[in-house]
Amino acid sequence: MKNNEIEIIDGDEREYRETINLKKKMREMINDKKIIQTINHKFEIIDSALLTNDYNLFWKKQIITGGFRQWRKKVTDAIWKNELLNSEKLNDLFMYNFKKEFDWQSTLEFISNRINFTQRQCNEKDTRERSYRIKNLCKELPTYEILFRRDVNKIDNPFCRRCDKKEEETWEHMWICEDNEFKIEEIAQESIYRYEKWLEENDRNDEVKILRKFNFDFIRIIEQPSIILLGKNRIWEIVRGVYNNNFNKLSNLKEEKALIKNLWNFLYEELKNRIWIPRCDEVKRIEEKEGIMKSDLKKKRKENEEKTKEEKEKNKKIRKTQEKSDKINKNNKNISIVSSDVKQAQRNNYRWT
Repeated sequence: MKNNEIEIIDGDEREYRETINLKKKMREMINDKKIIQTINHKFEIIDSALLTNDYNLFWKKQIITGGFRQWRKKVTDAIWKNELLNSEKLNDLFMYNFKKEFDWQSTLEFISNRINFTQRQCNEKDTRERSYRIKNLCKELPTYEILFRRDVNKIDNPFCRRCDKKEEETWEHMWICEDNEFKIEEIAQESIYRYEKWLEENDRNDEVKILRKFNFDFIRIIEQPSIILLGKNRIWEIVRGVYNNNFNKLSNLKEEKALIKNLWNFLYEELKNRIWIPRCDEVKRIEEKEGIMKSDLKKKRKENEEKTKEEKEKNKKIRKTQEKSDKINKNNKNISIVSSDVKQAQRNNYRWT
């Protein structure tokens, strides 16, 4: 302290209070709008004062400070949520949204696969699961009705290839097709037993007790008619990937809520693994039998039609040029024959004379 020439002065409580009051007055003056309007801030950026300009981001000659990447991620996340929630393909879910049937925070966490992976984790499995969940929510899974509408090559009609009833394979038909080995209701009832068995195998006995406490309530909720998806029960909400708010009302305890969510996720995966994936395997087998390969389905019908038209036009041009060349060669031969005949006649005339 001596070297820095700093003196320590003992202050009284009175002086301390006066300094605090002065600080308050200064803050009030700074917050006063009349005083703020009188203050003029003048500043400038001197390029020579900056260490380097090569590695700084600029916008209209103004430097952009740190956190740009994080800000851009938040922007893209907001854009993605806006596009998803305002999509026309989700009108049936938002038509009666004022009833607050769905827990959208849990739904978005599930669709973005934040349950199994964190924000910093990303791999092929995570990408595939997110892709499936988003397409399933929007009813845009690659059924024959969707593929036919997209003009996919080798898809000549939107009918289901498995049941052969000449019914369009829509998103709903795919889940209730007669060719499915299991029905949605059967999978729902079996899933609770399967999930309990899985918990027992992993020695999670406390969670087994909680599951047995809420299993009948869980079945009761999924068998009730849906208020949003009219004409269907609430199990179709799970098929779609939307978390109903009634599951949150079953308990207020954190552990019990987490187990109910895990059971919901387990049922969703069971529906996917026992209906959607076997459907894809069966369709692949039928297509390969008909000679349709995966590479063929990556093209569009219009592209192939255009290619065939181009090839036909090319062949037409080649034929025309060939015909022209044949005509020219024929004419040349006729000219040569005539010229030889004239020469022969001239010689004969000359000899006669």
